[in-house]
Amino acid sequence: MASKQKRQRASQKKKEKIIQTTMQLLLKKGSSSSTSTTDICAGAHLTRPTLYHYFGSKRNLLLSVHMDSIESVLRPYLENAATIADPLERLTYMIRTYTKDIVCLHPELRVLIHDTLTTKDKYFREVREVWKRHYLLLRDTINSLQSEGKMLSDVRPSWAALFVLGMITWTTYWFDYTRKDEVDHIADAALQLILNGLGLKEMSTR
Repeated sequence: MASKQKRQRASQKKKEKIIQTTMQLLLKKGSSSSTSTTDICAGAHLTRPTLYHYFGSKRNLLLSVHMDSIESVLRPYLENAATIADPLERLTYMIRTYTKDIVCLHPELRVLIHDTLTTKDKYFREVREVWKRHYLLLRDTINSLQSEGKMLSDVRPSWAALFVLGMITWTTYWFDYTRKDEVDHIADAALQLILNGLGLKEMSTR
């Protein structure tokens, strides 16, 4: 039994290493289509049969990369945001946290988000659904604030949510990820610009 558990842990550790290597290569190459299984095998120091032993196919590996990011980064953030009852407090939390703790700490999102939007593979449905939940929560939060008369009402909530997500996500293309000392300032700037643009006053996070 102990020997079996040891093998399982070793197997899981190997899979995690392959996922991390693939994520680094995606960032370096710029897209999943530019990253071959040959690149992945060379980077992870394994043979193609070994890669297929662990993941079955490149598609399954890419799906695992996306789900690893979702489970470790996006889903916990969404769950926390959904527990905040006050829409203004929730919006502030979402802007600051998505900017500071997700976008400014995970440069690989530049590739993963693009892949999510462009990959039509049915097996990526769950990935798209989680990212859609992010958009819907933001849209509904903005809609609630409009209904309460706390923000501009002449902009569609769906458009406003897309503009906010686009603005923050674009940070992955220009932020210098070696400058971690600037993360708080960038999050503060994003919060101020977005809340002012929506006709809201800044408030502190919960």
